[in-house]
Amino acid sequence: MNKIFRFPSGLRLAYKYSSAVRSVGIAVMTAVGSGNETAQNNGISHFIEHMYFKGTKDKSSFEIVEYVDGIGAQINAFTSKQTTCFYTLSIDTEAENCLKILSEILFESTFDKEEMEREKGVVLEEISMCEDDNSDVVLDMLAEGYFGNNPLGRTILGERENVKNFSRNDLIEYIGNNYCAESSVVSIVGHIEFDKAKELVEKYFEGKFSSNCKRSWHDIRHSTQRSVLHKYKDIEQSNIAIAFPAFEYDSKLTMAEALVNTIVGGGMSSRLFQEVREKRGLAYNVYTYNSSYVNNGVMSLYIGTNVESVKKAVDCTLELIEDLRKNGLTKKELERGIAQLKGNYVLGQESNGVMMRVNAKNVLFTDRVFDIDEKLKEIDSITLEQTKEVIDYTYDLSKAGLAYVGKKPKCDLNKLI
Repeated sequence: MNKIFRFPSGLRLAYKYSSAVRSVGIAVMTAVGSGNETAQNNGISHFIEHMYFKGTKDKSSFEIVEYVDGIGAQINAFTSKQTTCFYTLSIDTEAENCLKILSEILFESTFDKEEMEREKGVVLEEISMCEDDNSDVVLDMLAEGYFGNNPLGRTILGERENVKNFSRNDLIEYIGNNYCAESSVVSIVGHIEFDKAKELVEKYFEGKFSSNCKRSWHDIRHSTQRSVLHKYKDIEQSNIAIAFPAFEYDSKLTMAEALVNTIVGGGMSSRLFQEVREKRGLAYNVYTYNSSYVNNGVMSLYIGTNVESVKKAVDCTLELIEDLRKNGLTKKELERGIAQLKGNYVLGQESNGVMMRVNAKNVLFTDRVFDIDEKLKEIDSITLEQTKEVIDYTYDLSKAGLAYVGKKPKCDLNKLI
């Protein structure tokens, strides 16, 4: 049983009942992330996510996690380009305690100045960690080049100087402007009755979000631009990333796009994996993945290879794309892709942790609960014609962007694609 309930404030409850488990997953998701930041405050959404765990009026940071561990639950959070999410997993009898602690950290955090300074050090170390992961670096560069001045091109962690300069007032003002009832969803999935879930959300969340939000970020449509960015580093592996246009969240071609991604670079049987890695031995990691946003999307392709094989690996990839554009997918690939997608979605239904996030995002951006039966029908109805439409739109090299991190190759990066 799936339901949406909208409270008077505009806050929505996304509910899914499961009798097959004894657990409850709870996610509080709000439509705020790095995609609605400016260059001056880039990183603030992520920093606020960290600070919510650093102490409330009644609990220190240690007491928060001690409380959660004491009820046998799990708590965590994440920030993305367009959402921030706080979530718990617990046995069903502890659902109220989980909602209580989530409410406490979201509405009673003190943002202590000493804690802020300590946490700035933590986030700066997180930035350093990501800067040492060259696959992360190249994908951040890819987004920067592809999206240009659009906020989606900025990193989630933000700039070091921004993090160093955030003040307590900056955080409080940003929360007031962006953590709104109408752009937030409490998603509850698992062994709990609807009336009880509704009662608890009303008790701990209704009327507590800001009513004076000043949102101006979303629905900014990106105009695709071609770019080539590079960072030369004395490392063993060369990291290559290519960006292609993709469809926005909940497009009519979303499932066809997911199927094409699966066949092109989404697994071990994909064309890229088989040709670039298995047949030619040019890479260990080679894959594609799709990122869908409100009114925007990007398909990213990653290759990790040695500097001598950069051109060979890219040329091999372009040959595959040329064949894809010319001949499309085969009927056998269509059937395999449909089976893979259906398997992925059905298996995802087995996890409350997955479904609480899926339901939250679906309700947040479409005002609809995720319906597995509708999704399977949609997947079954994918046609070769739809996949061809996706291929023609997505794998357009005239609109592609490239990023490179590694030793300087002998080839001209500007002429690779």
